[in-house]
Amino acid sequence: MINFNFHITNPFSKRWDILSSKHGNITKNKAWEINSYATSAILSVTFEVLMCSDHAGIRLQFGLLGYEIELHIYDSRHWNYTTNTWETEATLKEYK
Repeated sequence: MINFNFHITNPFSKRWDILSSKHGNITKNKAWEINSYATSAILSVTFEVLMCSDHAGIRLQFGLLGYEIELHIYDSRHWNYTTNTWETEATLKEYK
C-alpha cells in the first residue's frame, strides 16, 4: 500500500457534505467514481494505492478552500485474506 496525505483543516468547522457523485464500470471487475464534497479542508491532497485489499485501486483527492474532488479507480471484488484470492459474487454464494 502507498498512502500520501496532507491536510490543513479549519478546526472550527464540522462541514462535510456530498455535492455530487458519479460512478460506472470500466470492465467486469474494475469501476470508477468521481465525487465532490463540501468540507472543512483549507488544503487537502491524498494519493493512495491499495493492493490485495477490498476494493484495491488508486484514489486521488484534492481539496482547496472547503471543496474537495475525488477520483477513485478500483477493483469491485473483495479480497479473501484467508485464501489470498479475489472473491466475486459467485464465489461468495459458494460459502453460504
